[in-house]
Amino acid sequence: MSRSTRARRGSMPRLLLSVIACFCVALCSGASALAARTVTAVEVRSEAHGAVVAISTAEAGKLELDSFVLTEPPRLVFDLPSAMLDPELPDTLPVESLRFNQIRLGQFSVEPEVARLVVDLSRRDPPVTWELLPGDGECESLLLLHDPEVTMLAEPVVSLSEGALLVRVPGAGALERSVGEADDPPRIYLDLTGGAVGEGLEVDCIQEPLRQIRSGQQEPVEGRPVARIVLEFGTRQAYAVFSEEADLVIAAGPHAWALPLPKYEGTGKLRRKKIVLDPGHGGDDIGAPAAFGSPPGGPYEKDIVLDIGHRLARLLETEGARVTMTRKDDSYISLHERAAIPNRLRADALVSIHCNSYDRPNTLCGTSVYYDHRHSIRFAELVHEELIAALGTESKGVRNANYAVIRRAKVPGVLVETAYINHDEDRERLVHPNFRERAARAILQGLIRFLCGESG
Repeated sequence: MSRSTRARRGSMPRLLLSVIACFCVALCSGASALAARTVTAVEVRSEAHGAVVAISTAEAGKLELDSFVLTEPPRLVFDLPSAMLDPELPDTLPVESLRFNQIRLGQFSVEPEVARLVVDLSRRDPPVTWELLPGDGECESLLLLHDPEVTMLAEPVVSLSEGALLVRVPGAGALERSVGEADDPPRIYLDLTGGAVGEGLEVDCIQEPLRQIRSGQQEPVEGRPVARIVLEFGTRQAYAVFSEEADLVIAAGPHAWALPLPKYEGTGKLRRKKIVLDPGHGGDDIGAPAAFGSPPGGPYEKDIVLDIGHRLARLLETEGARVTMTRKDDSYISLHERAAIPNRLRADALVSIHCNSYDRPNTLCGTSVYYDHRHSIRFAELVHEELIAALGTESKGVRNANYAVIRRAKVPGVLVETAYINHDEDRERLVHPNFRERAARAILQGLIRFLCGESG
């Protein structure tokens, strides 16, 4: 046997001992890492959004959870690996919620150590969501149980649009809402059933005339949470509340007619109906000017009514109508041709759109609708009703008139005078895009009521 061989043999025991020692150290370290933690306390707090389960352990460290759902009866199960329940903990914990019946605690297994927490549900669908967050200290973890039928409200977003102030509440558009107003100071409030706010909100000096936004939780209604949003203003404001896609929007401003409108969603009520729109004047024929003189002062009737016509055409197409415009741009069309178009098409209705004026500016204001043939009387009345309700202008009534376009047209036809362009207050309305949109939607509703039955 060589010297080198003896040397290698002599080193074997020392090498083996070193490997065994390392293995023992690793094993002891692993055992320490897997050492069970004792769950010393479990507390349940009912919240508007669901429930919060505070889990305290004797040892610090991040809590691990495995979750799954069981049925018959429906329940959400959480297993806590390497955890032992304190024997003094109660078996059940009540939860004041329509969705969560109770929480049960138990030691699922001792080897390996697995503690189990079971949330008994009133029903399985829609599924409950949850998240695990750190608690107040290193030994506390918070299990947040979210009722999917409760919407957590995000912080409102404030913006300006065409002179109106918009407060948008993301994700709250589908909630059942109750809207009211109060004085001293002027404020608007919305109660949103099925909504919840976390810490509540109170923000001052947002954007004039809005001075403060507040939010908080109200008393539940039939077990459902109710969140309240309050907008406080410096002066009383006109307002509108509507849903826009998934969001809730509160629009406020000095004039109701200037407030924005939600996107129009058509229902196809005018499918295959043939409608002719006639924006008055055009080209060298400017129609009524804002101010008489040489040259006359703008804005001009021809431009305003063309915009209303295009808006109304888009709305009609949304409802499935076949729309023809006597003019789509700043061109002149003769009165004879304007009346001939609906006759050739055998249209279901004709609407001629105009602005009014008077020889003495700032004398007359308001909205009127004209007809010629008897079969158009009710058509004119319905369009007029919708316009006055939507625009808030002074009513100048429904009148019979010998205007060539509606006289020569054999189909039901009306001529709309939206407002007086040489009256300062009416002109302020006419130049505002939201007013023109409201005018277009009002005429649309009058058409729907006339062609589909008065209830629309």
